[in-house]
Amino acid sequence: MRIAITGTHGTGKTTLAQALSIRTGLPLITEQARLVAAEMSLTECNQLLRNPRLAKTFQWEILERQIAEQMKYPSGFIADRSALDSIVYWQLYLGNNQDFKSEASRYIFKARLHAWKNLDLLVYVPPVVLAGEDGFRLKDRHIEVDLFIRREVKLLQESGRVQVIVLKSETLDGRLAEIELALEKTKSPQRSLAHAK
Repeated sequence: MRIAITGTHGTGKTTLAQALSIRTGLPLITEQARLVAAEMSLTECNQLLRNPRLAKTFQWEILERQIAEQMKYPSGFIADRSALDSIVYWQLYLGNNQDFKSEASRYIFKARLHAWKNLDLLVYVPPVVLAGEDGFRLKDRHIEVDLFIRREVKLLQESGRVQVIVLKSETLDGRLAEIELALEKTKSPQRSLAHAK
């Protein structure tokens, strides 16, 4: 089962992804943005808002890494974020930049195509409870990011290509239970978290 978790920053995606990976025994794909940021010596997201060319390089690297990591595990994984998240942050950093308009179309097409063809389940975590500032997150941009993410989630839902669930619970146990219920409803051979190990 190929599962990705999406949502704005600070909603508990990483905690959920780690717990889900342990529960299912599926490999965890960590958030690629932080790895790329460390390699590029980026300490805060505002650096990307101020430098479109840097943001473009950063976003392409994240998308390529996300795709490569997911392709390593064709039989299943838990991904902290998805290729669709890459679209969201491209739009945030470069959405109004006319210099990258044609490149944006290629980027968005590649990200959507990968997500739509290479996921079995997308889990959307709404911004009900937000974690505190950690130095890298975009402070005060939660709502803007969430609006972009919800648009991508809606497009994916309407396509009918990938099962999408919108979590309602605010607790980790409640969220895991919602995902287990969604997995039990699928026709996947891996029908529930309890039978995943």
